[in-house]
Amino acid sequence: MIITDLARRGESELYKVYVDYEFVCLMQAETIVKNKLKKGQEIDKQTFDEIFNQSQILTCKNQAINYVAKCLKTQKQVEIYLKQKGYTDVAIKNAVALLLDYGYLNDKYYAECFVKSKQNTKGINYIKNALKQKGINANIIDDVTKDYKANEEELLKIAEKYLKNKKMDQNIKQKLFRHLIGKGFNFDEINKTINKVLKGVYNDWD
Repeated sequence: MIITDLARRGESELYKVYVDYEFVCLMQAETIVKNKLKKGQEIDKQTFDEIFNQSQILTCKNQAINYVAKCLKTQKQVEIYLKQKGYTDVAIKNAVALLLDYGYLNDKYYAECFVKSKQNTKGINYIKNALKQKGINANIIDDVTKDYKANEEELLKIAEKYLKNKKMDQNIKQKLFRHLIGKGFNFDEINKTINKVLKGVYNDWD
């Protein structure tokens, strides 16, 4: 195998690597310099594959850092994202370990922030299910939601907003109930809110 060309891709730190006049991969400049690769160099397949794996691990780490820099992510979200980008399990494992070491990944902190962001619009059931889908550990979920209570005033506002311009017929109680269930509130919270917002309206229909 002969490295026939190393062409930089735009302004990035990636280079197009050509072997025997065919494009074979993109490689980090750091990896190329570290392994002293150059045009016209003869190299065996095993050595080339090892060097490529080094480059992929480095590229995977950089992409992972850019991904979490935009907004908070869970470990599972990062792993799925990198998997979709085609990185190997080894590269993903290295990238996640780096993010954890640097403090860029913290599922407990993510969960705490998520609860705070949803406390006035969603119920406990929605929050727990959403965190579970995002890959948060069950123990963490229990810990960050153990003291959670729906804001009664905000829940009342949600109900009133839903009822605005709605026809007050015999089905409105059931419709409101389903609406609030869909937002993850529990039965007691919902029934208490319905009793308040529909006081004197639905009693005549029961």
